[in-house]
Amino acid sequence: MYKISPNIIIEISKDGLKGYITLIDDKKDSFSINQDILDYELDEKPIEKIIEEVKDILKVGLNEEELRILLSNGYYNNKVCIAEGILPINGKDGHVKYNFDLDKKLVPKILQDGTVNYRELNIVNNVRKGDVLAELIPPREGKNGYKVTGQVIPYKRGKTPVLRYGKNVKLLDNGTALVADKDGLVELKGNKVIVLDVFEVENVDNKVGNIYFNGTVIVNGSVLNGFQVKADGDVRIKGVIEGGYIENTGDVIVRQGIQGYNKLTVKTKGHITTRFIENSVINSGGTVTAEAIMHSHIYSKDNIVLIGKRGLIVGGICRAGKEIHARTIGSSMATKTILEVGVDPEVKERNEDLKKQIDQLEENLDKVVKSLNLLDKLKNVNRLDEKKAEMYIKLLKTKNSLLGELKKFKEEYRITKDKIDKLSRGRIKVSDTIYPGVRIIIGNSTMTVRDEMKRCSFYREEGEIRVGPY
Repeated sequence: MYKISPNIIIEISKDGLKGYITLIDDKKDSFSINQDILDYELDEKPIEKIIEEVKDILKVGLNEEELRILLSNGYYNNKVCIAEGILPINGKDGHVKYNFDLDKKLVPKILQDGTVNYRELNIVNNVRKGDVLAELIPPREGKNGYKVTGQVIPYKRGKTPVLRYGKNVKLLDNGTALVADKDGLVELKGNKVIVLDVFEVENVDNKVGNIYFNGTVIVNGSVLNGFQVKADGDVRIKGVIEGGYIENTGDVIVRQGIQGYNKLTVKTKGHITTRFIENSVINSGGTVTAEAIMHSHIYSKDNIVLIGKRGLIVGGICRAGKEIHARTIGSSMATKTILEVGVDPEVKERNEDLKKQIDQLEENLDKVVKSLNLLDKLKNVNRLDEKKAEMYIKLLKTKNSLLGELKKFKEEYRITKDKIDKLSRGRIKVSDTIYPGVRIIIGNSTMTVRDEMKRCSFYREEGEIRVGPY
């Protein structure tokens, strides 16, 4: 409490945020007070003097206008708030901004036509090495408050969060962000950001949907028909691939077997190991190893190796860049089986595609030339009207374009054919029986097995396929 005069009291609230004034009407001194009030009315200086004295006490938030009115009108015996302090604005806590979905839900993909694709459930948070996984957003500064006396009321500072991290994640030197140290699956586990390089599921089916993962995928069950797994690491399946599709850069291991329903089933840059392959199209950058391959198209840049008691290849086409090893090839029913070695399957496939494109281009070129010949005859007898003249110019351009494409494709075809012709190192080894009806291709040489043969090998020498001992 402050007394400016016997009749004027200034009070301040406990929290210091409000200042009050009370004008006391003391009847004993009523004459002097009334005389003072009269003086105020006649002369403004005494009021201004009181205001200055009040301002020495109430330094923040004083309402001078209201104070002047109170003093001028003699508003007695009432406690009036004439000053209010300023509350502090506290700082805001910082937070961690996560650059991945923290609450991944199994929501099917809605297509443009409104239909729903229940195979695309998008359950994996894939990341690449170097991706920023989480960022530290610093706390926001606050603003100090002030009591009516001018005393500072400090604001509460916001808390700075901690970036917690674990496996395959690193903190940047400036301490403000977490980045992936490896390709894989990012998760928030126990408030820690981690990157897993292995993703494990029971089955690839309606419950999980298709899997796209930047690491190794382990399937404890099977990959069912219509579903696919695409991975940048190995794919290990403890059950079967039953009409599913696998594409990856590592190895593929299928404990039980592969049933492809006559469509592309596995495309990998690595090796394939499985129990059996049936009615499947397989494309491998490494060695394909199985106990039986039946009625399938197998393309391997390396070797195709059949193991175990059966060691069987029957039906379909097996192409290997180096060698094919099997116990039994073909069947007593003379099932059509083609084995090809000594050529890169991709080069061979490209060569065949080029041949088809060249044939198509030559067919189109023939049609254009015939049309041009017909228009030439009309031109020679001055019967080429404006419309036909425009057509003639367009056909000439088309002819030149086709000739250019044809030249390019023929040159590439020649190069791939030369590669195929030069490759003759391939070999086919049969540890038990090869049956009639099996066709052998090594490089650009071909032979068909006419009689059942035992424990033998096939190789190319002097442009011909020879048969030697196993």
